[in-house]
Amino acid sequence: MVSSIHLVDPSIEVIKNLKDSYITEQDFKITIEHKSGQDLVLRPQKKLILIAGMGGKEIGSILTHLLPQLTVDDDVIISPHRDILPLRESLALSTFYLKDESVVLDEGRFYQVICLSLSGNVKVHSYGTKIWGGETGRGYREHQLLHFNAHKDTRSLAYVSFLKALT
Repeated sequence: MVSSIHLVDPSIEVIKNLKDSYITEQDFKITIEHKSGQDLVLRPQKKLILIAGMGGKEIGSILTHLLPQLTVDDDVIISPHRDILPLRESLALSTFYLKDESVVLDEGRFYQVICLSLSGNVKVHSYGTKIWGGETGRGYREHQLLHFNAHKDTRSLAYVSFLKALT
């Protein structure tokens, strides 16, 4: 059972939209705050943290800030919209473990969804290991091949080689 939900965003417009939405703070014990993820101070009880709607650099910065406040009982779900490869590479070297990952398709856009924890035995893979299966994964692979084939840097070429090996 969820005891409380805290929604934070640095955008005043997003906060206004949240407060004006169908969600009322009284109904669901929701707290809506105008602040950056790097300013969060977490409560000591078990947490499920969702960080989405931003790039990998921003998510990495928030994770770095939150890391000292997390326990092995906490879960963190992230969904970066850009700079995914550098974020995954840093997660592969971090103290986070992979609980699960998938790719979802929403309104014609693909999003990686990655669940992390400080406990476990599966390290995060730079390119992902579970996101490439099924129909959505195949579509994502084709999308990524088209996107990264246009780049000629070393990281992109390695990624393209990885993707081609999956087909």
